[in-house]
Amino acid sequence: MTGHFRRRLRRRRRIGSAAAAVGALLLFAGALSTTAPAAHADEVTEQIQEALKAYERKDLPTAAAALDTAASLVRQKKAESWKTVLPDPLPGWTGDEPDVTTYGTMLLGGGTSTSRVYRRAIDRITVTLIADSPVLQGLGSFLASGLVANSDMKVSVIDGRRVMFTRSDNSYQTMVANKVLVKVEGDRSVDDATLRAYLRAVKFGEVEKLAAR
Repeated sequence: MTGHFRRRLRRRRRIGSAAAAVGALLLFAGALSTTAPAAHADEVTEQIQEALKAYERKDLPTAAAALDTAASLVRQKKAESWKTVLPDPLPGWTGDEPDVTTYGTMLLGGGTSTSRVYRRAIDRITVTLIADSPVLQGLGSFLASGLVANSDMKVSVIDGRRVMFTRSDNSYQTMVANKVLVKVEGDRSVDDATLRAYLRAVKFGEVEKLAAR
């Protein structure tokens, strides 16, 4: 068997595997979409239906792109739940409306970022939650190991929770269930006690429940 023939054979196998994977996803997605009443069709089901039509035309790139869009929309809907775990403004502070950003699988495997900015005169604190990203599993192990501690970063324990403080951006970071990264970052004018107060105000019990879904 020549090297050229082997390469062609491997390429055909990869294409066949990709088609089978897309087909399996579409079969499952199609079952979901057909069980929902047409009157309740939304952007997610529309993207699933578009993927089905593209797959029937043997247009695999378009089918895969539509499925990725549907997955991003599902993450966006789920992201609304993350807003509820962000802290309420502390006395003397105001809070902006929470901001939600979802990422497709092409960017670090996908994920959701939910943040809220809190203000008091010239002071500003940002609380951010990053979830549903495969990258976080490795990051969680890295932070938990304590190997990153140096002159700029140090590990400490707040209310029984292991956290990493970074001096250069005046922030605390911690992982929840190895799935959700919580970061509390303040301007230079914000003191450590206030940073810790906002970290404690995060509804970690609710974060753990959402992470388990």
